[in-house]
Amino acid sequence: MTLRLCLPLCLLLFPLPSGAQTPPAVDQLGAADQISVPLPGRPARPAPKEWTVLVYVSARNNLCFEAINDVNEMEAAGSSDKVNVVVELARMKCEPPFNPFAPAPKPPPQADWTGSRRFLMRKDADPAMINSPVLAHYPDADMGDWKHLAEFIAWGKANYPAKKYLLVVSGHGGGWRGVKPPPGVKGISYDDVSGSHISPAELAAAIRAGGGVDVYSSDACLMQTVEVVYDLKDAAQYVVGSQETTPGSGYNYEVFLNALAARPADAFTAAQAVMKGFSEFYYNTEKKSVTMSIVRPALAGELAKKLDKFARLVAASPEDMKLYHEKKWGLRSFDDEDARDLYQVLKLYFDNSPTPAVRDAAKEAIVFLSEKFVARNDALGYKSKDANGLSAYFPLFYLNYKPKYEYLTFSRDTYWDEMVKAVVESKK
Repeated sequence: MTLRLCLPLCLLLFPLPSGAQTPPAVDQLGAADQISVPLPGRPARPAPKEWTVLVYVSARNNLCFEAINDVNEMEAAGSSDKVNVVVELARMKCEPPFNPFAPAPKPPPQADWTGSRRFLMRKDADPAMINSPVLAHYPDADMGDWKHLAEFIAWGKANYPAKKYLLVVSGHGGGWRGVKPPPGVKGISYDDVSGSHISPAELAAAIRAGGGVDVYSSDACLMQTVEVVYDLKDAAQYVVGSQETTPGSGYNYEVFLNALAARPADAFTAAQAVMKGFSEFYYNTEKKSVTMSIVRPALAGELAKKLDKFARLVAASPEDMKLYHEKKWGLRSFDDEDARDLYQVLKLYFDNSPTPAVRDAAKEAIVFLSEKFVARNDALGYKSKDANGLSAYFPLFYLNYKPKYEYLTFSRDTYWDEMVKAVVESKK
């Protein structure tokens, strides 16, 4: 990927923050080491492995206990001769969830520290304790600052080089609603201490500034939307995420990382390893209904053009605007009540529109979405019916329309926001 060529510049733009604390036993690379030529008296950079998995865990919120368990799952798999597993975990002190009908659960060991720690995962069989050495400690790193994410990506790639890179951002997620400005209440990598989060555009900027990755995955709720993926169109080869809310325990990292270590092949194989650690695990092992898909963000620009054409035709037809309100109750709903399954919206118009041009535009987008854009879709369990891999904003009522939607890159580049606004306001 050509984006990797910017890695030396990115390392200069995002050096290690001055507040980082490093244990004396760890010889961290300094600014002069951020090029490939080794310095006298220091070991050369290790030979690249097949994959480096970078996991950015924002648990400065109520995920502070689950995150420790997640890192122990990563350690159960560990790094291998072909795969590096590099983690940044940030957390705060928090209380176990209150349940008046049961005793409070016991916090996991090592739940008494705050700030952010970086690790290279070493395999061990201890399910309770994180035994991998701490490579760096940041007392007050803001996990909702995209520049900190960019620095973590660049740092991980510089110190643990590989032929291919997979980035996971883990924490709370809310899809496009983290758009800025104005300040949103949701995004990804939500940080309760700083009150900040990473917007879709900032997420893409962080990945690009870090040199790009082959696979990007959201271990967070509601992130697989056309608006988010459109921002990621030049940041990764594949994007993995869920249209729906996800269990608080997130991925089963042991399953995911073991699957990758067993087959450290191409980017699509790696993306499918993520699916093994989420959709396959929860459905086959815990019998939960889940959604998860793999999409090709490089095709997001072409998809956006087809949706722009469709949106302009609908907005120009009073009968087609009325059609949405007649048929919307049959559309799939998610925990974000204003997120619609994009395939279903298009199919609604293909099946029912009185306008031939609208039907043709809907069909063109449907075929592209299902045959090219979505590489794999897991909609498993009875609650996941009619989830086809990608959501889009289309509120049920005009009072639900959020003007901040217009600040998205996708909204700027297409007529989708104007169409949505016209359709919902036609039913005032």
